[in-house]
Amino acid sequence: MTPECIDRFEFTKKFEKAFLKLTSGEQRRVRDALQSAADDLRNPSLNRHELKGARSGTVSLSAGGDLRVLCRIYIEDGQTVALVEVVGTHS
Repeated sequence: MTPECIDRFEFTKKFEKAFLKLTSGEQRRVRDALQSAADDLRNPSLNRHELKGARSGTVSLSAGGDLRVLCRIYIEDGQTVALVEVVGTHS
């Protein structure tokens, strides 16, 4: 069952480092995508899908164009938490 929204975000060091390397426009798109996930994780603009293979259990969220945010979503103390692992291009 897909949660409806994200209650809390946690960010890995890898994400923070990659985020700082993005242009200001890309950073804005990532913040907008995370806000959309917080409001409604089923928003079609996120193109949310679970990855397979070595990345099984990881969710990909679109931040527009080829920019993707990868995270793991889980429930902790009744809250839906997204551990945001990395951001970058689809490739």
